Amino acid sequence: APARATDLNGVALPDVCFPGAGPHHVFVIGDWGGVFVDPRRAPRPADDRSRLLPGNHRPFVVGADDCAQQNVARQMHRRSLEAPPDYVINAGDNFYWGGVAAACGTAPGAVGDPSGQWFHVFEDMYSGEGLAGKQWLGVLGNHDFGGFMFTRGWDQAIGYTWTKAPTSSGRWMTPALYYSAKVRYADFSVDYFFIDSNVFDALKPTAEQNHNLCSRTHNRADATCGVQGPTSVDDCPRWFKRLWEAEVTWLKRGLNASTAEWQVVVTHFPPEHGREHWKKLTHEYGIDLIITGHRHQQEVHYSEAGNFLKPTAVIVSGGGGGITSEGLPTANGTDDQYGFVDMTLSRTEIMIEAISHGGQIRSTNCVLRRVRGGFGQEPVDGQSLCAGRPRQAPPRPPQARPEAALPEAARPTP
Repeated sequence: APARATDLNGVALPDVCFPGAGPHHVFVIGDWGGVFVDPRRAPRPADDRSRLLPGNHRPFVVGADDCAQQNVARQMHRRSLEAPPDYVINAGDNFYWGGVAAACGTAPGAVGDPSGQWFHVFEDMYSGEGLAGKQWLGVLGNHDFGGFMFTRGWDQAIGYTWTKAPTSSGRWMTPALYYSAKVRYADFSVDYFFIDSNVFDALKPTAEQNHNLCSRTHNRADATCGVQGPTSVDDCPRWFKRLWEAEVTWLKRGLNASTAEWQVVVTHFPPEHGREHWKKLTHEYGIDLIITGHRHQQEVHYSEAGNFLKPTAVIVSGGGGGITSEGLPTANGTDDQYGFVDMTLSRTEIMIEAISHGGQIRSTNCVLRRVRGGFGQEPVDGQSLCAGRPRQAPPRPPQARPEAALPEAARPTP
């Protein structure tokens, strides 16, 4: 492990090869790690339905909100038996509410898993044939830093890449705040660029106290992550700004040099955050796909008029079940509130299937390669992967039975 969590920023991982004929599947999930109290209780979604935030408040749906992470993990396992993924892309917010249960500033990997959080929320949750041994390549979200503070064990989330904890399966791969990975297939390759976008939640210390990593209210007056930074509450917004500027420079250089058929960016915040940055980057460098989380539901944006990055596709997979969803889910999972994504990769298309917490394929989109410096796309080679598949989500059925939607006061206790 590196001496500091930032030492490997910008590292290029060794190329990985999957020489088989395919099909080649990749799963995508974000905002997935529920609240872990102790081994006697299953992780439960963080409850974000606060009456203090009227826009978030909604009824509690038994069968969905109480076991969202487990439901999504179950569907991932089922899907993996028929469509085994080569690896998993993780869009961040790995542990709610406040990341790894440790303080930042310790050498990466030094903490291990004394509380069992890693085992119960990650290792044991995503196990079994089809998922076992599959690497998770990911980024950090705002809750991995602490949500409204920056001093939780985000450096340990990086350090777990090298952990010697006996319960580790060795699947976790987050070696830095930003890094790249080239994946080679028989007749094409993919360049992935993983970057940190938490600058969009690192405001001045006096701003938005309940949704600000640099909050003066929630960070201690002497808050620090040591020499790796941020070194103080006042340094916090500057530290994230410097990180973002360094990443964007690095990203431009990497995209410009890429010779892969596909260029894919993975980050936590959807591209509405930093809209003008993303419009310029996607147009100039022909980014084909941006994978994100943060918004607690499942979205795929591609050809519709509202996609301001078109023809770049955008996945928002923030419905992994670590926190209650933005909207009201159904108990049987026929909705877009919780779920994951199954991507099928080929030389000329990426098929994106959004799969709900009930196992339903909610939508199917086939993304073409974008041409640099314009809005054109490369044509598909032969028959489309989407041929004969429904493109849109099926009609939403009536809402779950009334007894499944309980008022907040009546919801089950952990």
